[in-house]
Amino acid sequence: MSVSFWKAESKIPIEQTSKAVSVLNGLNFKEGQELRIKVPPSTKFIKPDECYLQADFLIEREANASYDTCLQLDPIVAGNSLIKDISIYTSAERGSVLLEQITNYNSMVSVMRDYDTNDSDKGKRALTEGGTVWKPQTRGTLGTTRSDCADCTSTNPYFKQTMNASGNKVGRNLSFQTVKLNIPLETGIFKSEKVWVNMLTGLEIVITLEDAYKVLRPLDSVMRNRRLRLNPRFHSVNGSDAPDDWTNGSASDRFYIEKTNSNVEPYQCPFVVGERINFVSPDNASISGFDAPAVISQINASDTANGGDGLLEIVLDANITNNTATVVKNSWFVISESISADADFNPTYTLKNVELVVQEVDMGQSYVNAVLSNMKEKGMIVYDIHTAQNYKASLNKDDLVANVRLPLTNARAKAIVCVPTDASVYTTRALMNGSGTYDIGARVTDDVTLHAVDQMRGISDHLTDYQFIYDGRLQPSRPVRCSKTSSKFSINAQPLIETTKALVQSEISAKNLSEYNRNHIICRALALNKGVYDTRNKDFNLQLNYQETSIPTKNKLLNNFVFHLRRIYIKNDNISVEY
Repeated sequence: MSVSFWKAESKIPIEQTSKAVSVLNGLNFKEGQELRIKVPPSTKFIKPDECYLQADFLIEREANASYDTCLQLDPIVAGNSLIKDISIYTSAERGSVLLEQITNYNSMVSVMRDYDTNDSDKGKRALTEGGTVWKPQTRGTLGTTRSDCADCTSTNPYFKQTMNASGNKVGRNLSFQTVKLNIPLETGIFKSEKVWVNMLTGLEIVITLEDAYKVLRPLDSVMRNRRLRLNPRFHSVNGSDAPDDWTNGSASDRFYIEKTNSNVEPYQCPFVVGERINFVSPDNASISGFDAPAVISQINASDTANGGDGLLEIVLDANITNNTATVVKNSWFVISESISADADFNPTYTLKNVELVVQEVDMGQSYVNAVLSNMKEKGMIVYDIHTAQNYKASLNKDDLVANVRLPLTNARAKAIVCVPTDASVYTTRALMNGSGTYDIGARVTDDVTLHAVDQMRGISDHLTDYQFIYDGRLQPSRPVRCSKTSSKFSINAQPLIETTKALVQSEISAKNLSEYNRNHIICRALALNKGVYDTRNKDFNLQLNYQETSIPTKNKLLNNFVFHLRRIYIKNDNISVEY
């Protein structure tokens, strides 16, 4: 046996414990507010990549709301969508030095979650971060694309409905429930695997919360402007095996919906008691009208309907008369009007019991003494963190040939990921209902309509091509053509190649490129194979050409995230940062 097998090595026995650090400036927080968390230097060493933000999240409706509808957070970005901006400083004892700051943080995370994902990742985030996933129980059967925002069953953590003994929805009892969120912070420091010497820096995290109407959304399966063919489809008024239309001038206090789109049992129906509904034609061109609001009072399973095959019966709270177009049997779709018809619709949210769960590492007193001794002898600790800096720029929809200057100052840049978001001003009802928002594009044979309901994802908006100019040269040497992609019904290969290279350099694994249109990004890798590029004292420009037959429709905010290595120097008497 080799003697070296028994040789002692200088391994340090460590102990890791979890501790919760509470917010300094309050207990409950609303949209737009700022929360501050301080990790004091007394917490000497931490494992940052295992730390996370935990909080209790609750959606709140206005008192005496006219109508009900289910609401939830973005199914993919989930809890991270609540963070608009995030800044990390050293503690006041160490000079409150800004270590990193990411504005429009949730837009950056949307890129990470849309492109670096698979079914396993989505399932994990649904358990911990407040995401939701596609459910077979609420799947579409009419050829629609999959939706992660159509779970109306008891597995959706944001709301609950009480059924009666027969399994029917009776009584207005929709309630929102508290959701426990465990949110990983996607910043350079808190993604690092290196032990952070917090006793020499301390940390103060400042988070600004996003507006409620920008993060809350209804289910896709009740909306007119999302996946219309995923909505319940009208069967008839009489519910028989000889279905009838709801003709102009006729009155009823109930109707029946088909079993399509998994509307078999009441718990699978996306509507709730107290929801105001209406009917639209399959091409979304015509909408019905009644002499009084159509508000649901019951959703029952009728075993005798449709010649004994069974249907779901929708009972209304009044006998109403159709006074416009005929609602055609087995054709027209049912939509929710709870948002669009309520002038006072203004939901909000509360974030309670916010804590940063810190993984503290005990390195032993001898190691602490050695670090302090070395620092007194003019020693220095150097950290390299992989973070992002957002160079924002605006673009008017009338600028068909745009030259956007980017004043980059990063010494070790790796990639640029530009997220051109919709900068239009919307009302709460318009954005949450997808009314007048950016048209992502949908075929008549699948979704019919697919409008955006958030402003943190990128839009192509009829972009013809793009090209960067830096270091006195065009990069790449030929324009990156995007015309097929921006047509919304095809795809260009070159943008996906540029996207993949840039995401890999940004340490975002490009496992999923299916969101190339729903979250359109403009990318450029500044180096390859873990290399870096010095952007200082160089002119950077992004050229965007909109030369398609269809002109751009939206003003844009370009979130230009420059992923780079940032160096932090920790000395005994000061802390400095090299960008």
